Amino acid sequence: MSAVALRMNAAVLQRRTLARRRNRKRSEQVALQIIEDIVRQKLGPGTKLPLEAQMLQQYGVSRASLREALRLLEVQGLITIRPGPGAGTEVGRTDSAHLANTLALYLLMGRASLRELLEAWLMVEPLLAQLAAASTDRKRVRRLMRPFASGAKARDRELSAGLAFHDAVADLADNQLLGLLFGAIGFLATEQVRLGAPDFVLSDATLCSHERIADLVLAGDEGGACAAMRAHVMTVIGEIEKALPVVERPFPFRA
Repeated sequence: MSAVALRMNAAVLQRRTLARRRNRKRSEQVALQIIEDIVRQKLGPGTKLPLEAQMLQQYGVSRASLREALRLLEVQGLITIRPGPGAGTEVGRTDSAHLANTLALYLLMGRASLRELLEAWLMVEPLLAQLAAASTDRKRVRRLMRPFASGAKARDRELSAGLAFHDAVADLADNQLLGLLFGAIGFLATEQVRLGAPDFVLSDATLCSHERIADLVLAGDEGGACAAMRAHVMTVIGEIEKALPVVERPFPFRA
């Protein structure tokens, strides 16, 4: 594409972005401003935000618009509103579980099936393992993978332990966008199993796979980690289909 065409496309995109901003409700505009201020000031999770009176003056909006903006951000997990003693608004954290909650609404509206969700999981999880193995922060890799690697203590068979392993792999992807998006898919798959098959526990095969994948990630073996994760997810999908035989039902999935 020529430089002229690139500039024209950029200009069109900028106009569309500005138009979208003008069409936003006032509360949505304020929500965006609050996040922009959090990022600009480099405020970390748990940091207190200004009191309501200060925010009303800072953003120049009505109390109703400000409170709606805060509710929008709270639903997304981007802030936490604490009532009672010590009440106030704190910075939240970016978490694939929060993103999954929003994604779930779209899957519900789109009438997606569990099979489609599992197929998506099979496509994205091996890439996360490959990226984790390629991570240049080897100290962080060791910290997150050693609890699952060879020689670690007795494994927890609870479903939450499996989610913790896959969350750790996603965290090591060194790409926040991929980690959040793909982590949300994995979270939704796990959550549907938890809701539909509450007695589901991690099998010996799953625990061994976690160990092997962790070892490969620790070794920096990108291809091996990718292949091992794909084989692991395929095995888990087979176990899920036996425990939760409703893979063709539309979202949300229940036994």
